[in-house]
Amino acid sequence: MKRLTWGILAALMALTGKAEAVPCHTVQAAVLPLRDDGGYLSIPAQINGHAVSMIVDTGSQGSLMTPQGVAALHLPQDPDRHTVMQGPNGTPRLVANVRIADLQLGRLSLGAGSMPIGSLPGSPMIHPPILGLLGADVLDGYDLEFDVPHQKLMFWKVSSNSASCQLQPTWKGQWNTVPARQVDGRLMVTFTLDGTRGTALLDSGARSHIVSTDFAYRLGLTDELLALDPGGITAGVDLHERRYHWHRFKRFSMGGTVWVDPVLTVAPVHDQADMLLGSDWFAKHDIWLSYATNQIFVR
Repeated sequence: MKRLTWGILAALMALTGKAEAVPCHTVQAAVLPLRDDGGYLSIPAQINGHAVSMIVDTGSQGSLMTPQGVAALHLPQDPDRHTVMQGPNGTPRLVANVRIADLQLGRLSLGAGSMPIGSLPGSPMIHPPILGLLGADVLDGYDLEFDVPHQKLMFWKVSSNSASCQLQPTWKGQWNTVPARQVDGRLMVTFTLDGTRGTALLDSGARSHIVSTDFAYRLGLTDELLALDPGGITAGVDLHERRYHWHRFKRFSMGGTVWVDPVLTVAPVHDQADMLLGSDWFAKHDIWLSYATNQIFVR
């Protein structure tokens, strides 16, 4: 999706020379119940005073409202904005936006904004109903701590008098620290799969680990070899079907994480990433996404 602006501005400061690292100041801005319904990670929200649920999608540049949500909440169209939306198949399309007078996530009041209208390929039947998703335009103003096993999503505000602050999560024990970089408000990390380096997008909106078909070709796989693997057909927010396969690889590594003989989904990924680390990865770890310091903490 084309990136939206929600009034949360992230200041990016270039560093020159060496700077002494100082502690970051972290303040917990909100704690929200986080549901995991078969890989759909969602949190409660309030839109114009109405209780809804929203998918948490760290892999999406922007948020969206479903047509059902627009109708149920009687949201007016935004004549001043349209959005170019691009789904997994890479085909862009121009869609209308709607105006939202007030968006609240727990005690976080994010105020007014504009969201495009788009359909979700699937979502669980829960209450309150899922009527859209939250992307980087809302999420990247905070550090996010995903604790899926304990059903919590924590929003942290990070600040410091120095651009080189050294963030430490509020955890006890040991964890892995993985350097990341931001692309359109989304966090990317480097991984190695069967000896070949690639870039992975941390995508809580994807329901599984997805290796791009193009990256699989770089590893020597062919369409004929992939056709021998089990698989099926799925769809993204553009509702176009795409074929996927489950393939057994030899070794995956990222930071301190190593998987031997992992079975990963192979499917087209029309993005700036070779792999998507989806909600099943989030569900197996405590994950702290630090947008403020471009780091990932994994426990």
